[in-house]
Amino acid sequence: MQPGALNALQALVTNRLDGLALGGGRFCAILGDAPSTYAKSPKLWNAAFRALEWDAVYIPLDVPKGKLADVVRFLRENEAYLGGNVTVPYKRDVIPLLDALDPSAARVGAVNTIARSAQGKLTGYNSDGPGGVKALLPEVPRLSEASVLLLGAGGSAQAMAVTLWERMKKGQLLISNRTPAAAKDLVKRLSSIRQGKLAAISEDAIPQRIQEFDLIVNTTVKGQAGIRKLPDGRWTCLEPYSCLGPANPAELAPNPKNEDAFLEAWFKKSAPDIRRNFDISMLTIAKLPRAAFCYDIVYAPTETTFLRQARLSGHGTLNGQGMNVHQAVEAFMQYVCPELVKQAGADPEQAHARVLKAMSEAWAD
Repeated sequence: MQPGALNALQALVTNRLDGLALGGGRFCAILGDAPSTYAKSPKLWNAAFRALEWDAVYIPLDVPKGKLADVVRFLRENEAYLGGNVTVPYKRDVIPLLDALDPSAARVGAVNTIARSAQGKLTGYNSDGPGGVKALLPEVPRLSEASVLLLGAGGSAQAMAVTLWERMKKGQLLISNRTPAAAKDLVKRLSSIRQGKLAAISEDAIPQRIQEFDLIVNTTVKGQAGIRKLPDGRWTCLEPYSCLGPANPAELAPNPKNEDAFLEAWFKKSAPDIRRNFDISMLTIAKLPRAAFCYDIVYAPTETTFLRQARLSGHGTLNGQGMNVHQAVEAFMQYVCPELVKQAGADPEQAHARVLKAMSEAWAD
C-alpha cells in the first residue's frame, strides 16, 4: 500500500497501522472493533504469504462505530486490497455495504470473509462453519447421526448451525441462547433449509436434558479471556464462566490506567455469580454421557472452564484453534486468493498444503 493510501486508511481506524503495509504489494485486512488486540488472522495469513513467497501483507483494522462504511468504501476503491476477514461486531453490519453475498453467507446471515474482484466488486462469504466442522469431524466421525446441543445464536453460532444442520441428516440439533428469541429465530432459519429434529430450548432446561447429547458445541463468549468493553462504556469479564450455566457478571466503570485493579474489583463483585455458574455447570456436566464430546470455539484461554470440567469428568474435548486455522485456510484458498494461486502457476493442492502447514505452524509459534 502506498504511503498516501496508508495515511488515508489510518485516519479511519484507531490502531496504529504496521509499517509493513508500506510498499507496492497487495494487502488483506481484518475488520472489527479491536482485532489488533486479539486476532490471530494477521499472524496466520502473513505466514502463508511468506510460504508462497508473495509480496502481500495482512493487517488488522480497529474500526470505530460509525466508520465501517467509510472503511469498506476505501477497500473497494483500493486496487491493492485483495480481501480478508470480518470479526465482531461487524459480521452482520457489513452485509448491506457489500456488492454481493455468497449463498452460504446468505443462509448464515453473517460474513466473516470478503473478496475483492479485479473490477472492485466486494463479495461476502462465511468460512466459519466449514472451518469449525472440518476441525470437529476427526473427533466426531458420526456427526450426521449425533444429538447436538449448540450454545449461542450469534454470528459464529449461525455459521456453525447451518453447516452442522446441512450434515445432520439423521441427528438432532437443539439450540440454547441467553436470549431465547434469538435461538428461536435461528431454528426458524434452519427450518427453511430442511425439516428435522430441530428445536430451541431454554438455558434452564439444559440440566434436565443433558443426558440426551452426544456433542456440545459452545459458540458463546462465556469463558473467553480478557476484559470485554460494553456498548455503554462499562467493562466486564466472562473468562471464569462456563457456557453450561447462566452468567450475570458485574459491569463496572473502566479503569484504563490499571486493568489489574479493575479485575480485582470486578472479581470481588462477581464472585457469587461465578460460583453459582461453576456449580451449575459442574453438576450438569457430571450427568453428560461418558462418550459425549465437548467442543468450544473459544481458543483463548486454550482450556476454558467448560472444557476443563469436561476433561476432568472424562469427556473428549477440543478448543477453537483448529476451527480458526481451517476457516483461515478456507478463506485464503477458496475465496480471497484462488486467482493469485492460478496466476502464480501453483498447483492448488500443493498450495493448499503449504498454506495449511504455514498457518498451523504460525499458530503454534
